[in-house]
Amino acid sequence: MVDAMHYVMAGAFPRRIGHPYQNRTPPKRKKPRTSFTRLQIAELEKRFHKQKYLASAERAALAKSLKMTDAQVKTWFQNRRTKWRRQTAEEREAERQAANRLMLSLQAEALGKVAYPTTVSGHPGGAPVSGLDSRQQSSTTALTHPGVGQWASPYGPPQPLAEPIC
Repeated sequence: MVDAMHYVMAGAFPRRIGHPYQNRTPPKRKKPRTSFTRLQIAELEKRFHKQKYLASAERAALAKSLKMTDAQVKTWFQNRRTKWRRQTAEEREAERQAANRLMLSLQAEALGKVAYPTTVSGHPGGAPVSGLDSRQQSSTTALTHPGVGQWASPYGPPQPLAEPIC
């Protein structure tokens, strides 16, 4: 029993120093980036615009004609599809934001037309609405659409309530 306790207390399990993967053999050197000629890139791009995916026979024929390996053509097409998806997603997002801005401006314009009247139809000479002080009048004028001085509602201005709500 004493031997078992001594075994546990003495540290039967040696401590590891550093990260467990540090003791592995170092990885092989990375292959340098392949540079393609302008002609190769132009042909790859032309083919990509026609066809986003290539069958293995098509890929092998294209690789042979461009003096590239099958793996190089395959990798180029994979990377190009990734770039294409990112670009189309960015374009869709830009279109969505432009549509949102247009909708907001149209809403603001529509609200400006019906927000507050500065004149009342049928009032002599289209005079300003009575009961507004000059500060309120200038703020309501700023909220109306240029050239629109009357209510845009087909029902005309609101009528006073017969009895109070509260």
